[in-house]
Amino acid sequence: MTTLHRRRFLELGAAATAVSLGGCLGSGNDTPSYAEWIPATDDGVHVGYLDFSIATDAQSGDELLPLILPADATGSSREVLSEVSGLDSVDDPLLTWPLEVGGQLIGGAALGIAVSGLGHLVDPEQPDRGIDELFMADSVAVGRGEIDLDEAAESLRSGSDGPIGEIPFEESGSVGEFTLYEPTDDETLDGVTAISETAVLVADTREEIRRVVETTQGERDREIAETETFEWLLETAGDGHVAGGWLGPIDLADVYFGDPNERPVDELLRSDDDVLASVAFDADNGAVTADLAVQRSLDDATAERFESRFGSESEDYTVSIEDERVTASGTYSEDVLDFEFTQPDRTTTAVPDASEPVDPPEAVAKAVPDGAFEFTYEGEQDRVKIGITQDLDIEEVTFESVEADYEASTTTPQADMYLYVYVDSEGDTVVVTVTVDGTSGVVARKEFPDGV
Repeated sequence: MTTLHRRRFLELGAAATAVSLGGCLGSGNDTPSYAEWIPATDDGVHVGYLDFSIATDAQSGDELLPLILPADATGSSREVLSEVSGLDSVDDPLLTWPLEVGGQLIGGAALGIAVSGLGHLVDPEQPDRGIDELFMADSVAVGRGEIDLDEAAESLRSGSDGPIGEIPFEESGSVGEFTLYEPTDDETLDGVTAISETAVLVADTREEIRRVVETTQGERDREIAETETFEWLLETAGDGHVAGGWLGPIDLADVYFGDPNERPVDELLRSDDDVLASVAFDADNGAVTADLAVQRSLDDATAERFESRFGSESEDYTVSIEDERVTASGTYSEDVLDFEFTQPDRTTTAVPDASEPVDPPEAVAKAVPDGAFEFTYEGEQDRVKIGITQDLDIEEVTFESVEADYEASTTTPQADMYLYVYVDSEGDTVVVTVTVDGTSGVVARKEFPDGV
């Protein structure tokens, strides 16, 4: 049996989550509190953070949070992975970059905690139950909040259901105030989970846990104290509900929850650069503030692209370029975030019939023209990217994989929207079902890999 390292979840596909924030919301010069957890390193550093108060501070935040963070993380894999789609409709990377890229950088933290059977602590549908802040400290997933130690310990020992099934953990020592737990079945899952009354840590090794704990206690050097550039990034763009970035160079394939080649403006914000961006929501006036800080080599053409693209849809924005540093800040109405979020429909559990013919009822057939969907098989991620080529006047479209038992759907299909469906690597069938005026029918069926 193949051992599932927690880091393996970074290779499973795209989840919509978020990254890097400060203890205080909004722009400011104070460094965020999560900086105290990040140890100094000779390698690149990636930053990821989600503030659960987004559920109350953002307009419709209770609906937004479950779409940023995988909902029902204690269920099967079909319920864990979700996707933000339609970001292409907002052509302003100052706003979209931290939402999209930030989400991909923090996805592994949520799933790492869920794999331990502690998914209830990161359940976005119950944001006041456990963890208040979720972030990455080097290679360690950190969830801070008020932790019910008895409940958490019982969940670990009993093997509460998680994305890869019920795997019991046993106590294996302590580091500082944290009690360590490791899985009893190390052939299926390895790694270490540490819990205290104020935090949950998840890592591949206890040494990684120790390094982070000792950093918070002042026994190890912090990256912010060792690197002036990192301090500048955090002070300039570290505060927000959602943020993400890195101190380069960094291998994004190791930390990115999805395909890093698909991130926006990758030619401007490269993995070798130093970059941090964040988005903050103001509950009082409904405004959204986005901040960006970048350090990279610049020529006149590149500088002009930063000035013309970042903040283009903002109501009030500034872009400043000095030497090799770019800073940008913009204010938006929350109405600009009127793009489509999609996630698996958890009300449907029936597996589609792969033998059902593609012969939809007349009303369905008329509503879906030929070529309405484009399929791209991404074998390395065990998924199929399904693009919608035009606006569809229908009630709902559902994409389901038969063998992997994964489902994604949307009630507002629009041109240029896309969704991912995860498939069985040994062969699977993707079924597309459309509903029109209460009548449903299969409009497409594809086998992956081709010819299976």
